Amino acid sequence: MTSRSAFLALLAMPLCTPAWAAGGEGADAPVAPASQLSLAMTLYAGGITLGKVDMDATIRGDQYHVVSNLETSGVVNAFWQAQIQATSSGRIGPRTFQPALYDSFDTNHSGKRQEVSLTYENDAPVRLYADPKYPTSGYEVKPEQQKATFDPLSAVVYIASGVGADANNPCGVVAPVFDGRRRYNIELTKVKDTAIKLDNGLYKGRGLLCEIAYKQLAGFKPKMLKENESFPKINAWIATFPSAIAGRSYVVPLRVWAETQYGVVAAVATALKIDGTTPKS
Repeated sequence: MTSRSAFLALLAMPLCTPAWAAGGEGADAPVAPASQLSLAMTLYAGGITLGKVDMDATIRGDQYHVVSNLETSGVVNAFWQAQIQATSSGRIGPRTFQPALYDSFDTNHSGKRQEVSLTYENDAPVRLYADPKYPTSGYEVKPEQQKATFDPLSAVVYIASGVGADANNPCGVVAPVFDGRRRYNIELTKVKDTAIKLDNGLYKGRGLLCEIAYKQLAGFKPKMLKENESFPKINAWIATFPSAIAGRSYVVPLRVWAETQYGVVAAVATALKIDGTTPKS
């Protein structure tokens, strides 16, 4: 992955607050508190559409399940064309978070498919399955570096759920990620309270201006690690919304953007539903 495509992927990550689908419970199982979140966003560069991301997800009791789809379009396909479908599931508590299984399916411009599955078991290193297999030596992520990490999709749920942040500062959170090849952190920092007004009319109201940092730690070539130092600053408008589960609120990115040598690259929310309803501004 080039630094250019890595940057676009990074913009896509915080906007993937997938919707959470319930599953696996028998008809006689007790009904656990549940909440659903759906979000769709569009990627732009200089007003030109680069792609779209949509997600559907559910928290039910102490379980979460996430489904996400990303598809690039337009000029971005000249250097990074992709269709990515991913799912992730695990356990979530008031202050705890543990992925269980992650699956992703990536199809590039030539039709080549890549499947990656990550399985989490207690404190053991993450178990990786890839088809076709790819080399993990040379710039490998050591087993100890894989512990206490999240898959990319679970990292978004971790941020969006507010589990890892102070209730008074939902942007004060770090998500440690291992995607099967690379180890990095997604770090959010609050800049200030702000008023948000999306041009598409989806939301107008109170929110936060936050910064997002992408810290590459292992599994990257030295050149990529050096280029990371010159990544442009990424900004995000964040708003919080109550959920149907008492005491839990969602932390939702409504606009993510950065000034780059290619102009302003942005990801903008185009649809948002929480528990089946679009939040009122």
